[in-house]
Parts: sequence; structure tokens; C-alpha cells
Amino acid sequence: MKHLIIILLFCLLNSTEFIGQTNHIELVQNGISIKAFKVKLGIEKFIKERLFKYGIDSEKNGWTFIEDGKKIFYIWKKQNETEISEIIILDKSISVDGISVGMTFNDFLKINPNSKIELDVVNSEYEYSVAKNGNYTVEFISDTNNKVGEYNEDFTVKRILNKEAKIDRIRISKNE
Repeated sequence: MKHLIIILLFCLLNSTEFIGQTNHIELVQNGISIKAFKVKLGIEKFIKERLFKYGIDSEKNGWTFIEDGKKIFYIWKKQNETEISEIIILDKSISVDGISVGMTFNDFLKINPNSKIELDVVNSEYEYSVAKNGNYTVEFISDTNNKVGEYNEDFTVKRILNKEAKIDRIRISKNE
């Protein structure tokens, strides 16, 4: 009986159905190829989407992981590389430091009190804030009616307008 339990646990932990959210992130941070990552999670659960849909200035493609009809995360790699460059969390089912998509900027500031809101200088529709440990960035997709911050001409924040803005994405890059 003891051996059966050990075998069952081994099978469960090594199945493609069981990869915890922390493991997804660690695999990317430690360096894993897109091909190996997709095989681990099930190639059939990924769809191809353009990088520009996720704020990356490129016409190339990345891969979105779909589960139960929901987009969970997006992965992509830099040109001429095989390893994933970044995982972009799209769903609240994955959290980092207790922060998940759909939480507010204020929630993020409680954990990262010295973080600042910044404006993406390439695409002003994106505002972001880097976690205190530098391991991830929360991103807000905004327009003129729902900006998180007001900015000076040099793109530095003048003041916070909306601490209740909801996090749209969480970006985690590969460790260099």
C-alpha cells in the first residue's frame, strides 16, 4: 500500500496536468525553451497570437495558454533565441507575491509601498509599476478616461489619479 501511494504521488506530480503556478514562473525565470514549455503543459492548450497585442513592438508571434476557454498567460521569445523571454499573466488564477490580475494599484502598493507608476514611452496606453524586488511588473491598460497617473512632459509621474485601477497583466521576465 505504501508503494502504491508513492507511485500515485509520483505520477500526479509528473503529469502534464499538474504544474503549479509557481512552477510556470520558475521555469520561465530559470530558462526553458518555448517548445519544452508547451510540451510540458500540452501543446494543444496554446494558440498563436501577435506580440503587439501584448504591448511588444513586433509583428512576430508568441503563444497564449488557454484553459477552460480563458486566456491564462502569454509567452514569447526574442528573435534568434529559443528560451522564453517573458511570461505575461492574464488571469487572476496565477498570483505573484499575493498580487493577481484584477487587483488594484492600491493593493499592489500595500506590498510595494515605494513603487511608482510609470508611463510606457512607446505606447502611452500602457502604465506600469515594478515590484520592490524587481521580479515582476504590473501593467494597466488605460485611455484618457481611466489613467492611473498624470505625467509631466518628460514622462515622470506628476500625481496618482486612480489607486483603484485594476491590474490588467503581470509581466515576469527570464532571469539574466
